[in-house]
Amino acid sequence: MRVIFIFLFMTPFLTHGQDSTMLEFEDWCIETERNFSKTRYGLVDFGVSGLISDENYRLENGIDPFEMRPLKSTNIKLHLFQQRLKLVKGYVSLGYGIVLDYNKYYFDNPVVLLEDQPQVTFDFRPDAGFKKNRLSYWVLDIPFMLHFESNPENASKSLHLSGGAYAGMLLGANFKTKSKGQKNKTRDNFGIDRWRFGLRAEIGYGPVTLYGTYDLNALFEEEKNGGYVVTPFSLGFMLWPF
Repeated sequence: MRVIFIFLFMTPFLTHGQDSTMLEFEDWCIETERNFSKTRYGLVDFGVSGLISDENYRLENGIDPFEMRPLKSTNIKLHLFQQRLKLVKGYVSLGYGIVLDYNKYYFDNPVVLLEDQPQVTFDFRPDAGFKKNRLSYWVLDIPFMLHFESNPENASKSLHLSGGAYAGMLLGANFKTKSKGQKNKTRDNFGIDRWRFGLRAEIGYGPVTLYGTYDLNALFEEEKNGGYVVTPFSLGFMLWPF
């Protein structure tokens, strides 16, 4: 009975000590993140996607299969996770994260990409009456960026510059058409390279940030490109900057 009484008497003090330790640990974590790192979730970029090439490609009828509708060819990047490690009192930091990158290309001419082909193959359909014919694909990217802030103590009045590289893996692609009330979506990789590598740059002031990306490898795999060597790029702004 004496042991039980002592235990009951000491329990509130032991619990209080644990709570205090946990609070101190949480404070330490917050202070550490404030001084050495910063983490954000759910950031979004929005811009336009495009394809560039050193050659002008033509089908047998002279049509350019890569002629785009630029304002409809969009790029959306969802930063699932992004963290920056402060290196020089916040003026310089190293950033990395995980990004879902969605690219959509609207074609101006009535062409479709054919699925299950050994080589990239366009089919010209002048009588289809397309209201929509576009290629889209998802990529999972891991970026590494070096950031500079002119005023790390006041981000709303700071010039920021960033540059770095990314590596990504293709998650899936589809080609969608719409004509005369009929819709069709075909899922296939269409010869798109499974892996990609590229460069990214950012410039901004306060809450406004512009970005640009350029892939270092072509959109289609070399052994499947059918002679079409085109390189993806994107330009836009961050809806919710870091």
